[in-house]
Amino acid sequence: AIDLGPNSVAVFPLANVTGIDSLDWYGAGLAGWLISALGQVEDLRVVSAQRLRDLMRQAGHEATERIPEELALSLAAGAGAHRMVYGSYFKVGDDFRLDTQLIDLSDGTVTGVEQARGRELFALVDEVSPGLSSRVLGRTIAPTELTSVAQLTTAHPDAYREYQEGLLAEHRFLQREAEEHYQRAVELDSTFVLPWLRLGMGALSRKDYQPAASYLRRAEQHSADSSDRDRLMIQAFLARFSREWDNYVDLLEELVLRYPEEKEARYYLGSMHAARGRLEAGRRMLEAVLTLDPYYSAAVNVLAYWAAQAGDESRADSLSLRFLEMEPDQWNPYDTRGDILEMFGRHEEARAMYREAIPRVSSTSGSVNLLNRLVNSHLREGDTEGARAELQPFLTREDPDIAIVARQMLANTYAAEGRYLDVLDALRSAVEKAKELGADGAWVLAEVGFFSYMTGAYEEAEAAFRELFGIERWHQAALFGILSTYGKQERFDEMSQVREAAAAVRDSAPDFMRGRFEGTVRFADGLIAWYRGDAEETVRLFEEARAVAGMARTALPELFFLPVEEVLALIEVGRASDALGIIDNIEGFAEQDGARLHYHAAWYLRGRAYEGLGEPERALESYQQLLEVVGDRVGEVELFRDTPERVARLSAGLGVEQ
Repeated sequence: AIDLGPNSVAVFPLANVTGIDSLDWYGAGLAGWLISALGQVEDLRVVSAQRLRDLMRQAGHEATERIPEELALSLAAGAGAHRMVYGSYFKVGDDFRLDTQLIDLSDGTVTGVEQARGRELFALVDEVSPGLSSRVLGRTIAPTELTSVAQLTTAHPDAYREYQEGLLAEHRFLQREAEEHYQRAVELDSTFVLPWLRLGMGALSRKDYQPAASYLRRAEQHSADSSDRDRLMIQAFLARFSREWDNYVDLLEELVLRYPEEKEARYYLGSMHAARGRLEAGRRMLEAVLTLDPYYSAAVNVLAYWAAQAGDESRADSLSLRFLEMEPDQWNPYDTRGDILEMFGRHEEARAMYREAIPRVSSTSGSVNLLNRLVNSHLREGDTEGARAELQPFLTREDPDIAIVARQMLANTYAAEGRYLDVLDALRSAVEKAKELGADGAWVLAEVGFFSYMTGAYEEAEAAFRELFGIERWHQAALFGILSTYGKQERFDEMSQVREAAAAVRDSAPDFMRGRFEGTVRFADGLIAWYRGDAEETVRLFEEARAVAGMARTALPELFFLPVEEVLALIEVGRASDALGIIDNIEGFAEQDGARLHYHAAWYLRGRAYEGLGEPERALESYQQLLEVVGDRVGEVELFRDTPERVARLSAGLGVEQ
């Protein structure tokens, strides 16, 4: 059990005795402000608002409601505190009055009372905080020693309320709703640090880097008067954004060391351990999170996936069902349960979960992701007709994003059958639908560019990639698409011009983005080297690009950038075993995203790698795996066109009949 020491205190939501229901939320708001005010006092340990919310929820109470004193005493002791603040607020004419009691948890006696009266609740918190601090520490804390709570948080009560609502929504995986609250909070007070931080964390988790940078910088800009805990979290996520992984870990570890009840830092630290291959350390850290808060659903969710990935079906079942019991009205537990059932080949059960999840999703993006999982579940069993049947109701939906993506998924069912020209027709239809509905069709346009390039329709590919090049978030994918398209046509002067445009973007980027763009330029140089026939230089430049961008040696640089050139260059210079690592990731991406052409490309490239390693039997097996799906349509993809000749040569060499 955590013991925060004798100079520790827990602050519970205050009772609303004004008789005005619309003022109920001030109970939790006042508690939050008191926590912020007391938390700045050196040597005073204050239980975090998050920790108390967790304990209240475990006891069956909402995070914002007043709870009985006896229960509060028990929960405060469970949080490791030695004292607690318990109080109420009411109206006297136009004024508020704030009454607070300091209670010793060892015997339940009131050791002090602090009261204040006035029109501004912030000022009342500032008025009672020095006295409460003095009583806990046994020495006088002057009001001048404390920064105003409005300065620590926000001078706008409604902004604070929006922030609180955002936290509650985020806990229930309602990310879009949470971000709407955070946005309203910063619209009311642009200097309010905490919603900027939460917005930055959310954008970073989506890999939406430009907004993430802006949000986190805004949080840092206004953090001079924030708590040490909040400043450490801001610095940690700035380090994560900059890919300063060691610094990120150090900051999270400092948070955990200084604040033993800090579960969120533990969660991110556990995830980081796992990302670095220390799976057992990551698991222990997330189990520690659940010791602090058995209802921390994000940790239950991740542990369920980890158990499934480790092949522990019983544990994965137990955790995913626990997640479902915790949040039965939300979509995410059904999604998790479906994914885990899918991992163990229980496809029909998984599809039932996805069908349960879809109507519970409030966002279009959520519906799209779940529909994608549902369709891919059919495709894993080779049931393309079943997949197309699931899509039919969505092809006529009025929601433009659903209508577009359903057509995109229809294209993927054709890709599963190796019908690449039919894929391209379906994608063109999706682009036309986007134009008809005035919707954002960038994603499907990217697929048109990709499939056009792969099938040798270079003019169409160039047009698609050039259109995407003008959209900031598609800049890198489009850059690689244009360069590869030009390379196939030996348009070297134009390749150099595109490369210089990328260099200009790098040169004008802010310092904290320079490394990311430098990696892009070196990837571009690697592509140019390959199409000029220099495999050694290609490999060297790609390795430099990965190092500069902070990428693993086998990571895929961009979703629509299939690194064929790098793989073939590695094979050509005698490093086919290194190429296999990238090929594994291509297939992993295909598994995650349902990208069937990536599967097929992985099989072909693995055949090439095994040829390079002098393993003709394994090479032949890979090529035949491709031909079993694609058959006579193998010539529709330029990369695959020599597969029949390779199969014939290998078969003859091995004495195998075709």
